[in-house]
Amino acid sequence: MSAQRLIKNLVNSTRVMKPSKPLVWIDCEMTGLNINTDHIIEVCCLITDGDLNVVDDCYESTVYYDESVLQKMDAWCTKTHTESGLWNKVISNPDRTVSKVQDELLAFITKYVDIHKGLLAGNSVHMDKFFMMKEFPKVIDHLHYRLVDVSSLSEVGKRHNPKLMSVQPRKKKDHTAKSDILESIEQLRWLRETYLKSEEESRDTIDKLSRARSNSS
Repeated sequence: MSAQRLIKNLVNSTRVMKPSKPLVWIDCEMTGLNINTDHIIEVCCLITDGDLNVVDDCYESTVYYDESVLQKMDAWCTKTHTESGLWNKVISNPDRTVSKVQDELLAFITKYVDIHKGLLAGNSVHMDKFFMMKEFPKVIDHLHYRLVDVSSLSEVGKRHNPKLMSVQPRKKKDHTAKSDILESIEQLRWLRETYLKSEEESRDTIDKLSRARSNSS
């Protein structure tokens, strides 16, 4: 085998397979919901293919801000981010600058997703997008302009098939970026498997899950 052929084979063997119809799941934890004054302090990203299979381990990082910034958070954010340990992680890692985290996140995404091919996905992910447009604009520029908001699909379900939606799995609400993403992926899997059917078509599912919920109460 020629040296040129050997090199070509080695390159092909290490080339990353890019998923079909990728979803780029991103969840951010912020100091609040005011886009003008609040900031992203934690971000997590997972990528799935069109069948919702996770293609790799996640990218996860805090974003450093001085404690004086965190002290301006409201009571809910202060309690939540203190109990989760995020407060201490943020102030303990001054090397995790906005610029550095943006570059790392973009590198993780581009490894698997070509420009304008990946759809941003998550729960109420429009809010994450608003903050990323301000603080991670290079990431937003790489993604497709469309997004998949699992919350919106769930809200439609509550109006179209409320009995089915009433027995969907409860969320743990740990309020960490990674746990929120994993729950969002599981929620979309559940909706895909049980929803987009009429109430009559999903009656067996409703009865089965209602019994299971009653037995666990």
